[in-house]
Amino acid sequence: MRRNIFLFLLIALTMASCAERRPDVKNVIFLIGDGMGFGAVSSLLLTDDSTTAFEMSPVIGLSESCSANNYVTDSPAGGTALACGERTLNGYVGVDVNGRPMKSILKKAQEMGKSSGIVVNTVLTEATPADFYASVLSRSESYKIAEHFVESGVDVAIGAGLEVFVERPDSLDLTKTLEEKGYDVYTDKDSAFGSQSDKFVAILPMEDVHRRNVPDSLIEKRAEAKLYLEQAVEKAINVLENKSKNGFFLMIESAIIDGYGHSNDSDGMVEEMLDFDRTVKQLVDYVNTHDNTLLVVTADHETGGTAVAYKEHQVGKKVPLTLSFSTKGHTGTVVPIFAYGEGAGYFGRVMKNVEIPRTMELLMKESE
Repeated sequence: MRRNIFLFLLIALTMASCAERRPDVKNVIFLIGDGMGFGAVSSLLLTDDSTTAFEMSPVIGLSESCSANNYVTDSPAGGTALACGERTLNGYVGVDVNGRPMKSILKKAQEMGKSSGIVVNTVLTEATPADFYASVLSRSESYKIAEHFVESGVDVAIGAGLEVFVERPDSLDLTKTLEEKGYDVYTDKDSAFGSQSDKFVAILPMEDVHRRNVPDSLIEKRAEAKLYLEQAVEKAINVLENKSKNGFFLMIESAIIDGYGHSNDSDGMVEEMLDFDRTVKQLVDYVNTHDNTLLVVTADHETGGTAVAYKEHQVGKKVPLTLSFSTKGHTGTVVPIFAYGEGAGYFGRVMKNVEIPRTMELLMKESE
């Protein structure tokens, strides 16, 4: 509580001391690049000769990614810090160090009358998205997480992972429960992206949400999967911006950066960051044409100890980039924050991971 009061006073004093107007943050887009550290960002900057979305960022900060009990966080604890504004123990999802449920920034946005959404290129019940709506002691409690998802109150959600909703030991079909709650439920991409519904959940096959799940031989299918995140984000925003006059909160996770870090896959990491950049550019374009919108891009942690390897090339004739890795696990190094749009200036500093959602909350409250 004291930390929240201090942060509120810091923002208030900063605004009072600046000549610019007070921020009016109506919409918040929170994009988490799972495992995206400075090595991953470097792989993009040194590969793409065009201007990347990161270079468009007017504000850059740093986030300390520790958990409550380790310098190196896992995804459940790292996501909990970003979702709930409190550090917890490694392994915990949306609960504090004593196992008590916490309220996420998504839930707080709902209480402010905002529409809300989740878009991921992994399963909807994976640790990071689950941190925004579930409260369990382990990411392995996927059936329970699915039950919490049904009660999440989000207006739109797009991802994968149908099995834990329908192939359950209790024989429940949670897609039917979602329908009873007024959702349209889709299990194929065409129906989801063509939907006219203002309240829907799309639980798609894994091969639709990321190219890594598609065999190399299926070239056209892989090309379609590369576009999934951009298309899903566009669809979600179209639904959310028309849903509430009070604005919206959208959580997005690009999850597979982490996977390439774990597998120490240099080529995969480079390709993934190029794909990630397209989604960020799309969001930057949206922010630039929609007042009162804040976009924050960061990571829950760094994966792989990823760095740029020594590789000589001729002046003006660069060779393909090679990355080096120091581990197949996570590291405790700080991760970048890129902020755009309304209120972005409050993220241009060294922050603890928990301060990111706290700052979002206070900026949204300022606009009420």
